[in-house]
Amino acid sequence: MKSTILSIIFLVIYSTSFAQKNTTVIKCDSIYKDKGITIKLVNFETEKDGYEGEKNSILIINQKLNNKNSVLVKDSIFSSTQKIEFKDFNNDKIKDILVQNISDVRSNWTYNLYLYNPKKNNFIRVIGFEEIKNPMYKAKYNIIQGYVVSGQDWVSFYKIKKNHIYDYGIKIVDDHGHNFDKEYKKAINKITSIK
Repeated sequence: MKSTILSIIFLVIYSTSFAQKNTTVIKCDSIYKDKGITIKLVNFETEKDGYEGEKNSILIINQKLNNKNSVLVKDSIFSSTQKIEFKDFNNDKIKDILVQNISDVRSNWTYNLYLYNPKKNNFIRVIGFEEIKNPMYKAKYNIIQGYVVSGQDWVSFYKIKKNHIYDYGIKIVDDHGHNFDKEYKKAINKITSIK
């Protein structure tokens, strides 16, 4: 009986310790001022190194205002490194939440994107964003650029429409020379002419 109780106590302590080591918590006061927003990313799978379409983490975006807790987002996702970043991806001058998804053998990173809507005080996940490798927001053109490092490097272009990614279907091979600049300008001209 005594050994069973000790085993249970050990299991509870071990489980608590495990959960704490695999949980990322970020208080977002400096990003979302006076909103009481906290991000918690709980990793529940540490055995697998690869990505096979499974989920290994739970993302919880919580808000505490006037002693009232509200869960703004609770989402099952895959994140191989548990890295969270803040960047504006819709040109509203408010940082959105990027949660790392995968990194391939050439260090092409993908992310889950959650756009912050200050009017509704919520976050919306952008569907399909996790397919864009090394995404960068180009505010001047209101587009997202993906840059893939591979045997042949290339650039592709996207836009957020509602909460989905729209692919312009334009790819430019980066020859790391003058031809790339010309092709890039042509692509931007084509994209900006589309209404």
